[in-house]
Amino acid sequence: MVRHTKAEADRTRTRVLEAALAAFAEGGVRTTSLEDVAARAGVTRGAVYWHFADKAALVTELVEGVRWPLDIGGDVAAYEAHPQPLELLREQLCRQIERCMADPWQSRAVKIVLRHGVESELPAPAMARVEGALAETVWRLGRVMAIAHRRGQLRAGLRPASVARCLHAVGIGVLSDYASEAAAARQNASPLCLELFMAGAGSAGGDRFSDASTGRSGSPGLHR
Repeated sequence: MVRHTKAEADRTRTRVLEAALAAFAEGGVRTTSLEDVAARAGVTRGAVYWHFADKAALVTELVEGVRWPLDIGGDVAAYEAHPQPLELLREQLCRQIERCMADPWQSRAVKIVLRHGVESELPAPAMARVEGALAETVWRLGRVMAIAHRRGQLRAGLRPASVARCLHAVGIGVLSDYASEAAAARQNASPLCLELFMAGAGSAGGDRFSDASTGRSGSPGLHR
């Protein structure tokens, strides 16, 4: 009986999280009440409060479950070993964005995060989580840019940290297009944006990006 009760509670909690995720992604955090979430989940308001102290706690848990698709992780060994780290980075980001947008849970969670940038409607705990994750993401992107910079594969005069911030902004733009409800916007969203950015950030001259072993500069452009 205890197991059954816990199983029922777990199912209710999952229903609340799924309903909240959909409701917040569609209507925003500020204008969506816990009553709205309860109605969408098919449970009572009290059932929502049984699992979450308030709306801030509910939103924070949803945000904590986000796998930010622009975060490449802390291990940059593959980029150190690759002759064209910017190309590898572009491919990795494209794969992660596509996986995120194909996952209904992650795509909705990311949409909630994206709304934060415009409406600043996340509660303080969730906002702190988001800001920390985004800052970490930019720092990690900067590590890859630093590798390219050491090899002469960044355009002259560009600073790795600045390029990383700009790349992250471009990535957010791509995600925003993908997350749009408009079919036309989804069609316009393309990894080409990332490719064009990398081409512009890459060093100009001779024959493609710099060769890692010789240090020669190359023309902008990415391998396909």
